[in-house]
Amino acid sequence: MSVLDELIDRIGIPREPADRSSVHYECRRCGTTLSKRDASCPRCGSADVAAIPL
Repeated sequence: MSVLDELIDRIGIPREPADRSSVHYECRRCGTTLSKRDASCPRCGSADVAAIPL
């Protein structure tokens, strides 16, 4: 275990964000990252949204 890992464990910083999603949403046309609630891309207007399991 590295010194940094030991320090992180001692002060209690979570290693993974609590709100991390198991699915990544992105526009198939321009690649903009979207949220689960987005029905279309705010950047290019495309409604072709990819849901990529992580």
